[in-house]
Amino acid sequence: MAKLEPVSRMERLPSRKKINEKSPTPAPAPAPQPPVPEQAEVKEMLAESNVAATSSVAEADSLASIAANAIDPDSTDVAASSVAEVTPAAAPPRPPLPKHARLRFEVKLGSDGMVVGETVHTLEYDDGQYKLESTTQTIGLARLLKSYTLKQSSWGMSDGYLLSPRKFTEDKTDENGTQSYQATFDRDKNKLIFGNEKEVDLLPDTQDMLSILYQFPPLPAEGDVLPISVTNGRNLDKYRFEVTTDETLITRMGKLHTVHFRKLQPAGKEGLEIWFSQEYRLLPVKVRHIEPSGKIGGEAIITEIRVSDD
Repeated sequence: MAKLEPVSRMERLPSRKKINEKSPTPAPAPAPQPPVPEQAEVKEMLAESNVAATSSVAEADSLASIAANAIDPDSTDVAASSVAEVTPAAAPPRPPLPKHARLRFEVKLGSDGMVVGETVHTLEYDDGQYKLESTTQTIGLARLLKSYTLKQSSWGMSDGYLLSPRKFTEDKTDENGTQSYQATFDRDKNKLIFGNEKEVDLLPDTQDMLSILYQFPPLPAEGDVLPISVTNGRNLDKYRFEVTTDETLITRMGKLHTVHFRKLQPAGKEGLEIWFSQEYRLLPVKVRHIEPSGKIGGEAIITEIRVSDD
């Protein structure tokens, strides 16, 4: 499978601030010259943030929540600081899905705890169909303390940009055995059917916990709030994500310019944050799980991305 080098950074997204315009300069007589075209400059400084948290390996069960909700980086510092310059042109569309992709992440407890696991994602897309698979397992000392494996899969249709899931499965295995869950998307009847035959209404925007990492629509504007319905194979929840269009993330792969989605969570509910890389077709490069208490439960960070269109 071919390994692609990072491509040039995607064009910045327009913010909602008003764009200042300069009037065209009239041509001098008697030899008229074409007017100077209009120019627009928007400079937007994002606040610099530095995220750090302490964590413990004592609760290896937290790995399930981390892996089931995202992927993540090996870096403990997230800096969001950059200047965006854009023209009045329309925002760039979402990049197309690669035909083949393999992403590898390190999984940590908290934001600066020791590495307790590894997650590998594979994506296959061809002839209007996609298949996503994810395997997360404890490694090193954490595996000696607690052996844990999480496997997820998502299959469905795609136009090459957005995903329309048809089935999601999840299998968790530890010393107590294996727990399996699944959800079937019946688009004809507009029903979401779980493994226990429970049914709920299927909303058009419904995604699963794996497809949500690869499916967000064309890039939104700074400060937008996007609603989306998500299933974990057991129930259906409605999420609302706040969007930050330009954050710099430091990873083993270097500095990445990202679009940051943060779930708006009510008090006492779990949170989720996802960072998508502008250099790598908006593929996910970091996922953070927030506990109901508001503390960072765990993070995963990208360590390798391989894509191919052959």
